Amino acid sequence: MTLQQKLLAKKSKKGFTLVELVVVIAILAILAAIAIPMVVNIIQSASTSSGDTQASELTSNCKSVYASVQSGAITTATKDNAGNACSWAAAPNATATAKKTAADGVTVQNVMDYAGLNFDVSTDYWYCDSTATNAGVARGDIKFSDTGAAPTQYTGATFKQVTATLDMKTLMG
Repeated sequence: MTLQQKLLAKKSKKGFTLVELVVVIAILAILAAIAIPMVVNIIQSASTSSGDTQASELTSNCKSVYASVQSGAITTATKDNAGNACSWAAAPNATATAKKTAADGVTVQNVMDYAGLNFDVSTDYWYCDSTATNAGVARGDIKFSDTGAAPTQYTGATFKQVTATLDMKTLMG
């Protein structure tokens, strides 16, 4: 075989050398090492943001429903988001005492059903059960914490875990 034939034969071989493959794999590994932590942080940030939004929405709905049942704006004749009667409210012509009693007994689950909220409050949601001054949180405010423990950024405030059966008397104090 002549030199020219050997060069032509070498040129016709297709594929990558081992060195080229190792370099590409190394580059991909470096990119993955940079990208994976960034993606994890983005996902964590989105989860926290979503939880904070839901906690704020639940807080405002709890306060609104509590006040509405107490004032008689929500009664047993009122329908929730799914069209069911609010059996947990007072009758339309109830006394102020009966309305207050009904408002105190409204649960977080009642509020969620009424407002059409659909998320699990059993693990990451905490309510402020104190009246701490300058803590940036009021009694009855619901906060999100995905650490498995109560929020710690509100100095002087104490928190208890929210449950679906938590009543407004306990929540609002």
